[in-house]
Formats: sequence, structure tokens, C-alpha cells
Amino acid sequence: MRQLLLLVSALALAYLSIMAYFSIRMVESFDASDPTDFAPDIFTNWTIDYSDPSLPVTIFSGINDLGDRLKVTHTYNMDAHIGMGLDYTEWRGGLLMGDAVSLESWKEQPGEMAHRWRSEEGVNSRLFKADEGYVLEKSTNEIVVWEDELRIPKFIVDRGGFEFENDSSELGLKYDAVVNASDGRFLAVDLGDRYAWVFDDAKVEAPEVEEHQEQREMTGLLGVIRNHRTRQDMDILYDAEKSVVEAVGEDGDVIWSKEVEGEPIGQAFEVDIYANGKYQTAFATPQQVFLIDVKGNSVKGYPYKSSSPITGFSVVDYDKNRKFRFLVATANGKVANLKGEAKRTSGWSFTKLKDGIFVEHMHHLRVGSRDYIYAGCSDSSVLLLKRTGGVRISTDVRVHPGAAPAFRLSSSIGKSSVMFVDSKGWLKELTFGDNLEVGMSSMVKADRVEMIDTNSDGKKEVVVYYKGKRTVWNSRNEQLDS
Repeated sequence: MRQLLLLVSALALAYLSIMAYFSIRMVESFDASDPTDFAPDIFTNWTIDYSDPSLPVTIFSGINDLGDRLKVTHTYNMDAHIGMGLDYTEWRGGLLMGDAVSLESWKEQPGEMAHRWRSEEGVNSRLFKADEGYVLEKSTNEIVVWEDELRIPKFIVDRGGFEFENDSSELGLKYDAVVNASDGRFLAVDLGDRYAWVFDDAKVEAPEVEEHQEQREMTGLLGVIRNHRTRQDMDILYDAEKSVVEAVGEDGDVIWSKEVEGEPIGQAFEVDIYANGKYQTAFATPQQVFLIDVKGNSVKGYPYKSSSPITGFSVVDYDKNRKFRFLVATANGKVANLKGEAKRTSGWSFTKLKDGIFVEHMHHLRVGSRDYIYAGCSDSSVLLLKRTGGVRISTDVRVHPGAAPAFRLSSSIGKSSVMFVDSKGWLKELTFGDNLEVGMSSMVKADRVEMIDTNSDGKKEVVVYYKGKRTVWNSRNEQLDS
């Protein structure tokens, strides 16, 4: 009984402290100005890093109307190192660093982001604008979500919190939601215009997940690559806190680790670049394309560095003969085609997109005897390309680029359909030929969708993820036991 009282008292203090904390702004620790009081809303991702407690670094990133990726770094260290190719300007007792376009975008016009920013001395924090609202994450396991409805933030999903618990205990009555995670539980408080989540490290049994593959995907999984030395699989994972991509063996040991700048784009691909049965891992960040062997070394020619920010990446082996092609889309509207040791593929003739439009999603579709490269663009338009980069067939389909699409292939490309999550969170399914809504369209809401053979019968099912929950649907659009 005494332990229960102590637990309830501790949680009550956490509840009161988070309410008080999120009603104030960070106390100034410097004579110089705090950039978070001035930054404009064009920067939709803010982070503060206290690796050096006395001189925190704040990074502002976003995308402008032309599709240029913006990044401005603020430091109070007037002697800070300026990276190659970057400019800087002295600003209110500190330095702002970035490329010319990013620095030109810096205006002292605080808006919604500045209104929601909260920080605490010594605590790394991140505020970003999501499709549903704004999210503030802190390294102390506290999260604030500005949304119209209560949902499980990705930060909690990444730690194994998949669903709301039906908790009738005093905790369930005190808090608006309880979500069990792998190392404790998260408790939500409704603050009117936002939900604040606090962390309780009481040990609880982690929820069972039927498929280990799904659980790994929820924890930053980029892909699964064969290790030809041990004849086992490696999980390729992205650790956002450490900014590293690492390969983890079946025994949990880290086989290799690669520090990266920026979150990887899309997935990791298994490649056998020399066609000798020795596998490498290919993945991309906004700055570079990496090809890493099992020892953690970069293959000759990599990392491939792009002069324009990378917006889309895919690896294609059209005929399953280990002649891999690396498709690299960039913010200037181009798509490069690489082979081997990062050499340009001859005969590639993709026409550069104009008006600030760029490709974000690329997939290889084989329909009958023909190949199509699906290129989903930032303005929601879709290109269906030949192997050589030219347009094979036109389509009026428009696909919201927020999440990767999935495909149901038929006897022809016109009868085949694309599934995606629209701007309002509904799952849509449209045919490439007539642009008609079919199948799963408007049946359910979704955060993402994919096609997986969930029961190993040789047929792929539609797998929908929404608010941390997973549902499976067959070819007749009937929900199955997931």
C-alpha cells in the first residue's frame, strides 16, 4: 500500500510539473538573444542540442516554396567552425550558419512554431510540424502534441507503444490515456489545445506483436539485408538520437555503424554490386547515397555526394540479374541513374522537372512484360517512366506525397491501381488508366499502407497502419484477423 501511495504521489508531481512547465518559456541563460524567439515558420523542424551544456546549438530546417531544403544552425560560439560551402552571419550575439538560400530565408518573423516552442536548459528538444499538427519531443521522454484528436505519437510507437490501454485503475482515471511501451508507460494529459505525455518507468509487459517484422519496422527499421559471412539477416536501423545508421545481427550485436547527417530517405536496399554473392547495403540521406559492405566500409565511388538535396531514392534490378541501378531524385527536379561504383548510366534521358517540382517516391513496377518506373512528384503528379527515363505512359492520377504509396497490379498498367494516404488521412486507391476510385478507397483512415504476403500463401494483402494499429485486408477488401 505504501509503495502504491508513493507511485501515485510521484505521478501527481509529474503531472503538475509538466502542466507548469509547458506554460512557461525557457529561462534565458545567455546575454545573446534566443533564436527561437525570432525564427519564422518556413523552418518547420527545430532542434536544440546540449552536447556542450554551456553553448547549445539550435538547428532550424524546412523547405521553401521552390522545393529548396533549408537549414540554419545557430550557435553562441563566435569562434565556431564554419563547414565547407557554408556562409555565416553574426546575429544578436551569436552566429547563424547555412548556405546562401537558407540564410536569406531567415527573417525575424516569429509565428506558430515560435509560439509552441518550449525548451529546458540541458535537455535536448525537437519541435516539428506534422500533417496533423505540431509535436514537441524532449530527451526526458516528455512529448506535447497539438492535434484535434488524441493519437499515439511516433516517438512512443518507436518505443513499442502500439495501442491505448483500457486501464480502469487510478492511473486510468487520472490520465486521459495510457499507452504501454517496452520500458514503461506513457500517460497523456489533455491541456485543452494540446496533449502532454509524461513517462512512467514502471515495468510493464510489452505488447505482443504477431509478426517480428512489424515490430522492427516500428523501431526505425530501414530494411533487412543478408550477411553473407554469417548467413544470417541484419536489421538496418536508423537511430535518430545518435544520428547513425547501423546493422544489427540476429543476436542483437551491432555489426557496423555509420554516422549520417539527416534522416535517411525511404528504405535500405540489398545490393550485390559485384555479382559475387557478397551483399552490401544501399541507402540515402538528403546529402549522400551510401553503399556499405558487411565490414562497415564504403564501396569504391561511395558515398555519392549530390550537389542538390536528395528527395527520393530507389534501387532497381529490372531483370533480377544483379545489374543494379541507383535512382537518385534531387530538389532541382533531376533524377540521376547510377550503376556500379557510382558511374552514370548511359542512355538515361529523364527530362528535368520545372517550377520547383521534384520527385519524392520511386518504385519499379513490372506489368506483363513491361517495366514502369513510378515517379511520384512533390506537386502530387505522377510519371510512369521507361527504363531509359522517358515517359512510357501518361496518367491523370494525383497522389499525395506525404507517405510512400503501395500498388495492386493487374493485367495492364491502366487497370492497376495505386494506394496512398491523402492530405486528410484517408486511404485512397485510384486506377492509373481512368483515375477511378476503387477497392479500398475512402474505406479507412491510415498513416501508411503497404502490400505484404502476411500468411505466406503467395498473395499479397493490403496492410494499413493507423494510430499505431495494424489491419490486414484481402483482395476482396475484406478485413482479416491481423
